Amino acid sequence: MSVSTIEKYLDKISKSAIENHDFDLLETNNIAQKLKLSRSTVSRYLNEGYKKGEFSKIQTHPIKFISIRILKKYFKEPFLNYDTVQKMMDSERIHSTDSGDIFNAVIGSGGSLVNQIEEIKTATLYPGKGLPIMLMGPSGSGKTFLAHKIYDYCVQKNLVAKNSKFQSLNCAQYFNNPELLSSLLFGYTKGAFTGAEQDTPGLIESADGGILFLDEVHRLTQSGQEKLFSFMDTGQYSPIGNDSIKRKASVRLIFATTEKLDSTFLPTFVRRIPVIINIPSFSSRPQNEKVQLIDYFFMNESKVLKRRISVSTQLINVLASADMEGNIGKLKNLIKYSSGNSYAKFENSPEIKVNLSNIPVNYYQNLIQYKKFENEPNEYVTYDFEGGVLPHHVNKTIRIIKELYVNTINIIWKFFNEEFDKQQFLNHINKNVDMLFDSILFNTEYKNLDDSEYEFLVYQIKSVFDFMQESYGYPKDGNQIIAIATLLRSKNLQSVLDEDEIWNLHKSQIISELKSNFSKSYQVATRILSLLSSKMERDILQEDILMVTLYVAKNINKVSKQDLHAVVVAHGYSTASSLANVANRMLKDNIFQSIDMPIDTTTKDIETKLVDYINTVNIDKGLILLIDMGSLNQIGSSINEKLNVPILMIDHVSTPLVLNVGNMILQNKGMNDIRNDVQLNNKINSRILLPHKKQKKAIITCCHSGMGSAVQIQEIIKNSLKKFDVDIEILPYDFNKLSRNKRNELPFELYDVIAIVGTANPSISGIPYLSLDGLLSGDHIDQLIDILNYTKSMDYSELRDSLVVNFTIKRMISSVTILDPNSLIQITDSTVTKMEKLLSTKFKTNKRILLIIHESGMVERLIRRQKVDEQPDLNEFKEKHSDMFKFVKQSLAPIEEQYNIEVNPEEIRLIIDIILGDD
Repeated sequence: MSVSTIEKYLDKISKSAIENHDFDLLETNNIAQKLKLSRSTVSRYLNEGYKKGEFSKIQTHPIKFISIRILKKYFKEPFLNYDTVQKMMDSERIHSTDSGDIFNAVIGSGGSLVNQIEEIKTATLYPGKGLPIMLMGPSGSGKTFLAHKIYDYCVQKNLVAKNSKFQSLNCAQYFNNPELLSSLLFGYTKGAFTGAEQDTPGLIESADGGILFLDEVHRLTQSGQEKLFSFMDTGQYSPIGNDSIKRKASVRLIFATTEKLDSTFLPTFVRRIPVIINIPSFSSRPQNEKVQLIDYFFMNESKVLKRRISVSTQLINVLASADMEGNIGKLKNLIKYSSGNSYAKFENSPEIKVNLSNIPVNYYQNLIQYKKFENEPNEYVTYDFEGGVLPHHVNKTIRIIKELYVNTINIIWKFFNEEFDKQQFLNHINKNVDMLFDSILFNTEYKNLDDSEYEFLVYQIKSVFDFMQESYGYPKDGNQIIAIATLLRSKNLQSVLDEDEIWNLHKSQIISELKSNFSKSYQVATRILSLLSSKMERDILQEDILMVTLYVAKNINKVSKQDLHAVVVAHGYSTASSLANVANRMLKDNIFQSIDMPIDTTTKDIETKLVDYINTVNIDKGLILLIDMGSLNQIGSSINEKLNVPILMIDHVSTPLVLNVGNMILQNKGMNDIRNDVQLNNKINSRILLPHKKQKKAIITCCHSGMGSAVQIQEIIKNSLKKFDVDIEILPYDFNKLSRNKRNELPFELYDVIAIVGTANPSISGIPYLSLDGLLSGDHIDQLIDILNYTKSMDYSELRDSLVVNFTIKRMISSVTILDPNSLIQITDSTVTKMEKLLSTKFKTNKRILLIIHESGMVERLIRRQKVDEQPDLNEFKEKHSDMFKFVKQSLAPIEEQYNIEVNPEEIRLIIDIILGDD
């Protein structure tokens, strides 16, 4: 059967898949069965077509292929690569309809901007003229772009007329002339000022029935803000020069600022903006979104210049990894300049090449400092204005991972076919595993970029290891946590073996043999990844179970059971790991961890790596760092400040030195003994860095469920005590350690512990324990005040209110509504106070909390026009409690006015149910 037959068949099923939403047709196995061909033959043809740009891949599991020719008939700019079927179907269509979603075309709509867009829709669909929106974010992050999209969305949803105007004004341009700014906004009458020769309308009048966008709105003077919020309240305004004139306008308002709300804005102005949207900077966007933005701008330049543009991968990597000052706006201008610079040199050529040499000279150094190019091949990616298909990028890290996964499968297969003996097989596998994890641990930037997905993975894997340690005795190793998290994040949980013939044909046999040869490691890896899968609600691939099994097999006995932790840190590809491995084998115990550092690694990189490792293990008894020469001898003080534990630094690491230190650790010698011995016998420089002893008072927070909750309690207590200026340290700590070791734990050595707050009592003699429930109910507040009284005299009611707000309400309100929790707390708290006054009662703390939270959710429901359950006995209930209905309704008036809503009888009845319910 010819290749053209497969192409024609793929065209046919691609059309059917799009129109009938039956995408299983596009899977390789189904195509092979239908055409009566082998799967490997069809897979080869499809992948060749993919490389030629004839077919697109949908990176699901299993992979799906779809015809580019068919995609072009439905979508404006088909991609060669899609993460999911939904992402493909959400692409901008050639014949768009009102049923489509304007925001689907926004890069990040399914990622970093998903919550922001949902909030924008809620504010935009609010009855009347919508809710005012404040877009917050750094300059160039896309606030103006989003404002235009909001206008397009309003037109699409018939919220404004198609001929309505989008008026915009950058307030910063008139910062030094507030009178002119006011006249531009509100208009002016003849004679209002010198040169005012006739009545002139302002932007508010021009935007009547449409949208007014005020950028850099923090530049408005207080007087300007007051005039604006007066218009927001009444819909009326007066032109400059005649306050007696009152004009009306219905205008949807969008504001944008780069400043914090509490820096330049009047509280009365901010209170009138219920929806505040935070726009991420370019640097905090996920890597795939950064590349999409780069693709989008280069494709635009190809269309403008009417030339194919080939861009070097080095330039793309630099742009995607730089801390882009100026954000997306700067990125766009850099791409525009570099494309134009190349165009000037290749004006008569059908294709222009853009690389690092085309970057503006004054910006070159700022960019390239973020990227190193040693041994990095420079390839070119093509943007073709005629084809309109955005390129497929092969991520360098993914390419390395794929090569090592494929190589691992080949090694396993050769071993199964007796081409290797057992020892050769283990040697090859261990080398491959080392190469895999070495290649990703120092070639990814998740930690530096505050990558939320990476942080989520680390947190979840830590909790899984905690469970494994408690349930199965499997030791928690910081290196393993970081390594597994980095591997899964680098792969993005996608398959890299979907095209590997050995894996696809013999997967079951490979997994079966894996179980047989590495049974214990396979069980551990399966437990870890299955627990992780349930926590993340995502399937873990068998190929990852295989690789983690091999990694665990290599490291399963790696963690020392000694109190002192010892880590070898050295420059070079495998210097540290070689020293540690030799010493561990000769000492017949796994004492040393190792961290290999590339030659050009900075001190900051080393600190980050050490802190990542140390934060996942218990080093409270101390840490020994054996280091080589160079920049590593500079890290001691800064690490000590970050970790606050005793550290023994030993320089000029060597095999005899590591063996000597290992022997002393096995003999349970302390840091001072080890240091004295090293100086005497090895003649090596060393020093002990002790944590700075603080005589500060401290409160320990702990939670039976883990450190995450203890940290939350810490933050809440800090916020509660902030206004009282109490000089007390709040320390989250592991409950199990406190319960087991009592006063022998580190906080009691460093601080004067005056209380423990938590969800369970570790029962430490002489230290008062305050339960979280007791603080919330008010039962333990007097006791807490007594404990704190020696530092500062406290007002009971103030502290009570502070605890109520910080412990419960703010966090709960943030979970039930998109509206600003601070504003909601303020207004709902006032309504509850008014209810107490009208009903001549005083609610207990728990009931007050419940009312505030309930009212906040009620506001959200009414804004979204969501109905509560039917109440058949409503009339009877209303008649029975008529006075309460009247008083509750009266107390809710400020909420109705603030959010332009009307609280219905059903909602009032629910509030009365809470009031009448048990405390």
